This record gives sequence, C-alpha cells and structure tokens, in this order.
Amino acid sequence: MKRKTLLSTVSEYKTNLFVFKVLILCALLILSNKNPVLARVESKIEKSERIISFSGFEWQVKSSLNSKSGTLGPGNNYFSDSKKNVWVDDNGWLHLKITRWNDKWYCAEVTLMQPLVYKRYIFQVTGQIDQFHPNVVGGLFTYLDGTDESEEIDIEFSKWGDKNKMSNAQYAIQPSEIKANKNSFKLELTGDATTHIIDWKPGKIDFISYHGHNTTTPDSAMIINKWSYSGKDVPVNPNGKIHINLWLFKRKLIDPADHPEAELIIRSFQAF
Repeated sequence: MKRKTLLSTVSEYKTNLFVFKVLILCALLILSNKNPVLARVESKIEKSERIISFSGFEWQVKSSLNSKSGTLGPGNNYFSDSKKNVWVDDNGWLHLKITRWNDKWYCAEVTLMQPLVYKRYIFQVTGQIDQFHPNVVGGLFTYLDGTDESEEIDIEFSKWGDKNKMSNAQYAIQPSEIKANKNSFKLELTGDATTHIIDWKPGKIDFISYHGHNTTTPDSAMIINKWSYSGKDVPVNPNGKIHINLWLFKRKLIDPADHPEAELIIRSFQAF
C-alpha cells in the first residue's frame, strides 16, 4: 500500500512539474512580445538561422554574431544577417549592403542551400559595381565548405585597396596566387546592367561578362571580358555551393573617416 502511494506521489510530482514548465514557457512567450530585452534575445536566435528565397532558390544568410571573435572570413569582417544588410525587394531582386552601426562595418553574404553541381551559372547584376570603394569586394563564386581557398571559382569586383589600380574585376581559380589562375580586367560600365557567367564543367571553366541582362551571349560589342581555364586547379568536387558576398578588404586599414558603404544588387540568378 505504501509503495502504491509513493508511486502515485512521484507521478503527481512529474505531472505538476511538466505543467509548471509549460506555464513558464507561455509566460516568457507573452512577455517577449511586450519586453524589448526578451524580444531582442528571441530575434538574435531567429536571425542566426535566417533563410531567404531568391530566384526560386533558398539561401542561408551569413552572420558572425556567434563566432568567438565576432568576425568571419573573408577579410576578418563583421557579417550581419539583418534586413538592413540582406533583403529581397518587391521586384524579387537580392540586395547585399555594407552598413555601419555601433562604430563597426557590417558586411553581407548568402549561400545557396544546396549544391547544383556542374552547371552554367548566370548572375544578372544591377548597379555601378565599377564605382565601388577601393577596399570593397563584391563576389560571385562557388566554394566547397571546409576546403580553405581550394575548390573555389570566383568572379570578383574590387581594386583590392589600391585606388590607382587599373583593373577592378577578376576571374580566379583558387589558389589565385598562381599567376595562371587569375584573369584581371577593367570593368567600365555605360549603364547599370551587367551579366556575369561561370560555366563549370569537368576539367574546364568558362567565364564571361557583358553589358545588359541577356541569358544568351550578345554581340561582341557588348562583351566586357571572357576567359577560359583548364588548368590543374579546376575544382573536381561538384558539391561546391554558390555564394554571393560583399565585404571589405583590409578592413582595419580603412580610415575611420572614410565611407566604404556599398550595395550589390542581383536581379536574378539562374543555373542550367
């Protein structure tokens, strides 16, 4: 009889504890809608897992909030997944923006959720990407997670911190320190519409950039630059994912009074 009573008491205790936990959780949820401190905590958890839809694909938004130093590569930068740094507008265009708040520059990056393997990747870009601050880097690239600058294909818009540099764009296969793995060129726009393509095949990569937003190659007069690479560093693992980013090169050397704000707008992304 005593054993039965003890079991009943334990069972009742567990039930009451469960009900108590549920009540506490409900109270916290209610308070979070009224208390700005709790709401901010909740929003940080949500932001660290932010996923957006763009051009029919799902993209993970990068945040350095939970990193030990508060920064991440490339460039040891602060990356924000705030809607002030990454958003899709009413036209369905993707915006990445470098902003400054709390005396820090915050950069932006998105990663395609799944690899698309060997394909022709088409980026339609809107904006004066040839007018970026010399330390700003806009990147369209494939990258295999965990490989640290290998298994990577890049299209990048930047003067790499040198305002007198003639070229402001490049195609690169990592490691790009190898001269044969990089093709630099001058991007000089007459409008704000450009198309950039990475055509990744086993053993070969073809790049092309041209004025306008065509999915087929236009007349030669519209072509800005093109390059083919079939060297030993063509990525062999087709699981590299597409990334799009906007970040600062040598961030710590930028004059605090300078203004490297920038915006990269991708009108559409396609893969065939």
